Amino acid sequence: MRLVDPGLTPEHYRRHLEALYGFHAPLEAALARALSGRLPELRAAERWKLPLLARDLFAFGHHASSLSRLPRAPWLPPLAGLPEVLGCFYVLEGATLGGQLILRYLQRHFARVPVGDFAFFRAYGEQVGPMWRAFGEAVTRASFAAASEAFDARVVQGARDTFDAFEAWRRQEVARVSIRA
Repeated sequence: MRLVDPGLTPEHYRRHLEALYGFHAPLEAALARALSGRLPELRAAERWKLPLLARDLFAFGHHASSLSRLPRAPWLPPLAGLPEVLGCFYVLEGATLGGQLILRYLQRHFARVPVGDFAFFRAYGEQVGPMWRAFGEAVTRASFAAASEAFDARVVQGARDTFDAFEAWRRQEVARVSIRA
């Protein structure tokens, strides 16, 4: 599922989007529950990627019913509190920032292939930088308010747990697709 591979096909790209959808669907629901009105300056509702993934997958012929049948990640990072939520968001927002490089590659690679408009990788459009800075400011304020090294350590652990959960999901999806092939 390497997106900057010269051999990337539309099918590989679709499978990658399906795997991302299967991770984001349960994760964003868990994040919404964990936030539950806390930290409004995070602007979480503006950061959800699931609708963007759905739009990309609709371009491949998916519909609401087929999306509901996609496999979902069974392991999520533990979101015990605000620090873990912020660590998780750090990973997701960092991926959005890094996704700008992937977007440029995909646009060139699929220049003459109808694979949709890359909504997930476009995410905030021209607002990627400002959204990243706003996220950083929200995390910094939360850290200063907590005034605790333990809080900061939990943010870092939340990020690590999110990377680990995504890696476990990615490995499971690669194995599942390999078995089907």
